[in-house]
Order: sequence, then C-alpha cells, then structure tokens
Amino acid sequence: MKTKYILLLVLALLIGVLIGSLTTGRVTRKKVEKIKSWNTREGFRTHLFDIMEATKDQQEKLRPMLDSFSDLHWKMINKNWEVQNEFYDEMYKSIEPKIEKQQFKKLMDHRDEIRSERQKKRSERKD
Repeated sequence: MKTKYILLLVLALLIGVLIGSLTTGRVTRKKVEKIKSWNTREGFRTHLFDIMEATKDQQEKLRPMLDSFSDLHWKMINKNWEVQNEFYDEMYKSIEPKIEKQQFKKLMDHRDEIRSERQKKRSERKD
C-alpha cells in the first residue's frame, strides 16, 4: 500500500516535470520566432501595429511608411552582418596560429554555417 502511494507520487512528479519542460520549450520557441519575424516587412509592421494598437484605417495609412522603415531596418541588419564578418575574420586570423588545425576547422565550419543561415535569410526576404 505504501509503495503504491510512493509510485503515484513519483509518477505525478515526472508528469509535472514533463509538462513543465514542454511548456517552457514552446514558450521559448514562440518568443524566438517573434524576434526573428522583425526581419520581415509583415512582421515589422505587425509588431508595431500591435504595440500601438492601430486601427484598420491607421494601419492602411501607416503601411507604406512602415514598409520603407522596414527596408531601412533590413539594410542596417545586413550592414551589421557585414561589419561582424570583418570583425570575426580578423579574429580568426589571430586565433589560427594558436590552435590546432582540427579546432580551427570546427571554428570555420561554425562560421560557414552562420553565414549560410544569414544568406538564406537574405534570399527569403523579398525586397
């Protein structure tokens, strides 16, 4: 009888941990997707409309202006990525002689992956 209650308690604890983990993962993913959506015209507009609680009429009037700011925002992001690439390339040159070839290869593979993801984002964004 005592073991039955202990098993029930352990099972309830495990179910609680599982539910908590899944909920945390879903909430985190939703927040990350929201941040990433700022890089699209629609996401940029939607976030600002939500913040200011714009009416449909106001949204129609503001859409062209926000689209132009969204384009500027996108250009600034791309410029920042270019500056980051220059910074990291300089850092990689300094690091290369101080680490093993295998370590440097891992570093370059990671760099290439990041740059590939950015290129994918650029190609997905329709200007």
